[in-house]
Amino acid sequence: MKICIFGLGRIGLPITLVCADSGYNVVGVDINERLVNSLNEGRTIFNEPGLKELLTKHLNKNFFPKHQDEDVASDLKQAEYIILAVGTGFAKYPDKPNLSTLYSVIGQLIATGLRGKTIILRVTLPIGTSDGVKDFIEKKTGLKEGKDFWFSFVPERIMEGRAIIEERALPKIVGTYNDDGFEKVRSFFERVGGEIIRVSNPQTAEFIKLIDNSWRNTRFAFANELAFLAEENDIDVMEAIKSANLGYKRNEIPCPGPVSGYCLGKDPYLLELSFEKVARRRGFNSMWYYGRRANDWLFEKVVEEIKGKKVLVAGLSFKDNIDDYRFSHGVEIIRRLLKKGCSVVVYDPFLDNNLYTKLPREISDNVVVSHSFEKALSENFDTIIVATKHNEFKEESVKKLIKELPDSVEIIDLWHLYC
Repeated sequence: MKICIFGLGRIGLPITLVCADSGYNVVGVDINERLVNSLNEGRTIFNEPGLKELLTKHLNKNFFPKHQDEDVASDLKQAEYIILAVGTGFAKYPDKPNLSTLYSVIGQLIATGLRGKTIILRVTLPIGTSDGVKDFIEKKTGLKEGKDFWFSFVPERIMEGRAIIEERALPKIVGTYNDDGFEKVRSFFERVGGEIIRVSNPQTAEFIKLIDNSWRNTRFAFANELAFLAEENDIDVMEAIKSANLGYKRNEIPCPGPVSGYCLGKDPYLLELSFEKVARRRGFNSMWYYGRRANDWLFEKVVEEIKGKKVLVAGLSFKDNIDDYRFSHGVEIIRRLLKKGCSVVVYDPFLDNNLYTKLPREISDNVVVSHSFEKALSENFDTIIVATKHNEFKEESVKKLIKELPDSVEIIDLWHLYC
């Protein structure tokens, strides 16, 4: 069976290769020519366990990467299923995300014909987007969903670093408009793996995707708020949280720390777009909105606490051992340090490894890059910010160097690695 998947990024590519490994004949389409060329040469452009092996196994056998401007009309006509995993970019509430890429792909699908096709959205969207896209297709084509084509929303819920494992194992939340559509989607994902969970409609599935990350964001925000309060009252927040959790199963308070990245950074704001009526009626926003604001404020607080002007920032990824700087707290902290007039040196083991680990031009032109954390620690800094808990930063040789630093050096250890 042939399928077409649009979007071969951090989420789309693992999904695509798992589909190929599940026995589907997959054409993967992306607008990024460099990415498509790399894949056709057998190279992945980011790290993900198991990804390279699947690419090697299936490239030009039942996985065929193509650029969106190539002639994919014949592939689309033959495909029974079309999966959309294209990104929508970042929008901070009250701004709305840009859906132009999504609608551009929909326009391409309409041009080649959608009769008999099943369309599956697997991209994070504001609540109600599926209804809008379905209505757009029906209006433009005269086709009827449930009769001429089928439309569904099945949120991706995978985590970078575990994407392939989780795509095979995690439950699939399936929102469709009718029984026929559900049966088509169910039969597709039975090969892929994971329990199939049907919900009432695509809007409910959209809602579930947003509450996943908004819930996690809010939990971490609670811990960060505790840290801010504990500091004001000269309390060791780590001691307090550990003691509160110990032997008390009703508590699962996480440790405080930075909360950032492509999903946790934007999903609470996307969910807030649908909360506006409630917020206007009662006069204040949701707890997940204020939780996201609290987590964002941590970036400001770190900069407030630096000593001197010469600063080393260690760790640029939003998460440990991941090569992805998108909406990373480390990058946001650097942006604020530069605005404050600091002289900034940066170190991260993944810097410039791929498209996801390049600093924005306004930052890269104004910082000094160190290629060794241990070497950087031998230089003279007023403040050292440990922003990400990469394995490299936990090595005993590094801990020893941190201990030997002069007392005059301010250490801002955001992950409590050296406490």
